[in-house]
Amino acid sequence: MFPVDYHMHTNISDGKADHLSMLRAAEAVGLREIGFSDHVTFFDAAWSANRKRLDEMVAAVDAVHQTSKSVIVKLGAEMDYVPGKEAQIVSMIDNLPLDYVIGSVHFMGDWNFDTNPEDYAGKDFDKLYNDYFILIQDAARCGLFDVIGHVDLIKKFSVYPSFPMQDIYEKTATIFKQSGVVVEVNTSGITKQCKEIYPSYDFLKELKRQKVPVTLGSDAHTPEAVGQHFNHAIGLLKYVGYTHVVQFIKRRREKIAL
Repeated sequence: MFPVDYHMHTNISDGKADHLSMLRAAEAVGLREIGFSDHVTFFDAAWSANRKRLDEMVAAVDAVHQTSKSVIVKLGAEMDYVPGKEAQIVSMIDNLPLDYVIGSVHFMGDWNFDTNPEDYAGKDFDKLYNDYFILIQDAARCGLFDVIGHVDLIKKFSVYPSFPMQDIYEKTATIFKQSGVVVEVNTSGITKQCKEIYPSYDFLKELKRQKVPVTLGSDAHTPEAVGQHFNHAIGLLKYVGYTHVVQFIKRRREKIAL
């Protein structure tokens, strides 16, 4: 039985299935607990549950919570960290009965960097990595998020810098530890061009060395992806020394054994 899957999307945002279908998938793969974390944005976007759909989102999660017999159901949200927009983020969070909030970085300025690999042509990859990790560090520092999602997403299209990453990993892990955030071990990277969990093995080792807590998420957008590659992720976590992951209750954290 798998402990938690806290990262899944439904057709409230950019997922392809409803909440009940995702719940049934979680039951089938043997999850103890799931969290629905649809995209929530303070700006209008076709892929997001904006202010007009928040009541619908909460009601849908409550309905499957009442339906579920074996899986604990939590309400989360995935929110984009946008520098200078912290007040707008707070205004969304404060109006929702959330168990946890995932903070993610998908944008550098106006560029959604995880959508089209062709956009990387001619880019300075060293600068991209430095800029991305500054944003991830600032997302942790801002204090608004419980979890940092797919922490090295910038590698999605197998784009890498010319320099070793260890110094960035160490600095970022230190900031995470100081900020008190939990890092999501996100298995969706295995199905992308990078073919690797977020975070990378070396990054995960550094997180463990600095005693940064972690949780699990599949980033499922379809029922078939719920809990996907969790055997691999849990094996990797145990290999680097983790014995527990974090679960959330009304934005309070508890530990659950792997």
